[in-house]
Amino acid sequence: MSDNNKPADKLTRVQNRTDTPGKAGTDGKNDSQKPARRKTARWRIVIRWMIPLFLVLALLGGMIVGYVVIGKQSLSEVFEWKTWQHVIDLVFAP
Repeated sequence: MSDNNKPADKLTRVQNRTDTPGKAGTDGKNDSQKPARRKTARWRIVIRWMIPLFLVLALLGGMIVGYVVIGKQSLSEVFEWKTWQHVIDLVFAP
């Protein structure tokens, strides 16, 4: 079975874009029209920003839960550098 005789659901994205007649920009008749923008490009940008944001929020949430809830300390001390310098010294002490 050749590549051109495949059913439409079996084609790859590239083949669907280039082999499907009637779409703007593929048949040569609609050269003045711009091809339709892909919606997935926006989602990729959003996801690329959401993942680091969620990682930072998880880090802050873990620091707060670990230090305030489990450690029974005050919330204001979570964001002080001397607190985390002390933790680093305890972890990496010889």
